[in-house]
Order: sequence, then C-alpha cells, then structure tokens
Amino acid sequence: MNIRIVISAILAFSLSISPALAGETNDAALSMVKILGLGNNLGQMGLRVAVTTQTFRIIAQKLGNEKAMALVKEDLENVLPKYQDKWNNNLAQSYAEYFDAVELRSITAEKQSSKYFGKFKSKQSDVGKSMQEKSSPVLTEYVSEATNKSFTKTLK
Repeated sequence: MNIRIVISAILAFSLSISPALAGETNDAALSMVKILGLGNNLGQMGLRVAVTTQTFRIIAQKLGNEKAMALVKEDLENVLPKYQDKWNNNLAQSYAEYFDAVELRSITAEKQSSKYFGKFKSKQSDVGKSMQEKSSPVLTEYVSEATNKSFTKTLK
C-alpha cells in the first residue's frame, strides 16, 4: 500500500513540473531560433513558392518576368513581419520536440562546439518534417497575401 502512495506522489509531482519543463524547453528553443537566425529563411521560401503560382504567371505575363519578380519580392518583404513570429514559434516548437532546454541552450551558446551539435545536425530532417506540418498553412497564407497585393498593383 505504501508503494502505491509513493508512486502516486511521484507521478503527481512529475505531471506538475512537466508544463514548467515544456515551457522552459520552448523558451530555449525560441531563443535559439532567434539568436541563430534559423527562421530567417521564410522570405526565401516564400519567393520560391510564389514564382510557382498561377498568380505570379499572370503578373509576369502583364509586367514581364523581371518586373514581376521584383514586385512580388517587394510585397513578400512588406508582409513578412506579419508572419515571422508565427514561423519562428513553429520552428521552435519543432526543435522542442527533439531537444531539451539544456541541449538547446548549449547549441545556442556554443554552436558547432556544443557536444549536442551532432544531434542537432542529425535531427534536421525530423525537425524539418515537423516544421513543414506546422507551417505549410503559414507559408501559404504569407505567399497568398503578398502575391494578391502584387496582382492588385498590376491591375492599376
């Protein structure tokens, strides 16, 4: 009977600290993403997606490819701040799935010198898959908003 009480107490204690540890891990992950600039690829990814859209093709037919590219790139840059925080948060959540706060802080501070850097490199594919699941809608919304702004400008 005493062992059940002890196990119950340990389980209750571990469940009560789990949210705190998760919060600490998420904070460390977001800090790493921001400090190391890991989410700074949103603009590049947006442009890669934008040029494949029907909207871009219509703009390019009207303005020519070079001007269309410049216009869409400008509009992507203008709306980027609206989406960057969500992108960074999603990336941080993806890293937090595979790393704990200690590992994340070490990678942030020591970069390639961190003893966890090998794990960091080996988990990129997993983090990438997680990020893709979380952020495909963000990327789509980002590109749609920017290309729609560009399209509206071409009608004037």
